[in-house]
Amino acid sequence: MPELTVVADDLSGAAEAAATFLLRTTRISVLLGHEPPPCGPADAATPPRVVAVDTATRALHPTDAADRIKSLLTGSPGGTVLKKVDSLLRGNLATEVAALHAVLGATPVVATALPGAGRIVVDGVLHVRGVPLHETGLWHAEERAAPRDLAAALAPLPTHPVPLTVVRGGPQDLARSLAAAIAAGLVPVCDAATDADLDTVCAAARLATERPLLVGSAGLAAAAARGMAPDPDHAADPTYAVPAAGAVLVVAGTAAPTIRTQLAALAPRADVVLRLDPEALLNDPAAAAHQVTARLDGARCAAVTIDDRAEIRPHVATRLATALAEAVAPSTMDGRALVLTGGETARAVLDRLGVARLRPVAEREGAVLSLTDTGRVVVTRPGSFGGPTSLTDLVRIVLSEHVT
Repeated sequence: MPELTVVADDLSGAAEAAATFLLRTTRISVLLGHEPPPCGPADAATPPRVVAVDTATRALHPTDAADRIKSLLTGSPGGTVLKKVDSLLRGNLATEVAALHAVLGATPVVATALPGAGRIVVDGVLHVRGVPLHETGLWHAEERAAPRDLAAALAPLPTHPVPLTVVRGGPQDLARSLAAAIAAGLVPVCDAATDADLDTVCAAARLATERPLLVGSAGLAAAAARGMAPDPDHAADPTYAVPAAGAVLVVAGTAAPTIRTQLAALAPRADVVLRLDPEALLNDPAAAAHQVTARLDGARCAAVTIDDRAEIRPHVATRLATALAEAVAPSTMDGRALVLTGGETARAVLDRLGVARLRPVAEREGAVLSLTDTGRVVVTRPGSFGGPTSLTDLVRIVLSEHVT
């Protein structure tokens, strides 16, 4: 029985949240698949303390997302459950929280801030580097408009705002506020602007209810990790050895605007940066696979992405991720390291390879370095993360002998 189960709607989010627990333990598994496999390898000496499940529900219809949540989590063991949500509030947020509440009988306590990425919640409104979410262009690839506040994002769930002044009153006072909201049948939604605020929310949630359902981004996961006792032999600042990779393939399926700059910075180091036309990719993935195979032959460092000069329609995003995975699949069979940006793309590529489990070993600025059961290095990262040189830095890490 894991001490904590993370439930995420995409793979990069599952890995990102799981990696925050490297602060306390290396006994972590990220599970892929529509039916969860065993929590760890059959010959594992000790079971994982933390299990993250990728439900792959980000792009599903809300009804289908709820059904999948129920099928995956019904009958799950006890322990704390953390619903990892997208820090920009994308996906089936209200539907999935409601489904988990129904299945687990746990009480949702919501705090979605991610202070390290400049994403804070004040007066119930998510701000991204000082700008309210609905005033940014960060939902440009979504089919609907960004919610104006957390209450709208969670509708029709009945919510109760918990302002920053109450959060900063300390765990005891906050716990009383949470308990009062819960007793009234309301979902408490907490403001938070710092990691310390999130630490207070975690502590208060455990005081307010016997089995809280924590709902938040990787920032709340990190707060839960800080509250966990470390493994007896766990190093305070461990350095993890990663097998040296002879070659690396970057697959960038994200529509985030930052990816163009990151790929431009990578281009001088890469042997190939291949941009695929989205219409051609959708119409004939097999032809695209032949093109990718021919261009990547002999390349030590290569990147494949979707040409962002063409208009990408939101309703075909899932089909594009699947087609992109099909196109790069023949070029991944040599065991080369993979750097996968965008959760849907990462999941499609790893599904195509038959990968059912990842073991996180290191985290770098939101990118998670993991090993598969066969020892392949896989890096996953949310599409909107990273500075201009982040892809270049990740390539340097996976082509060297150690992560330092």
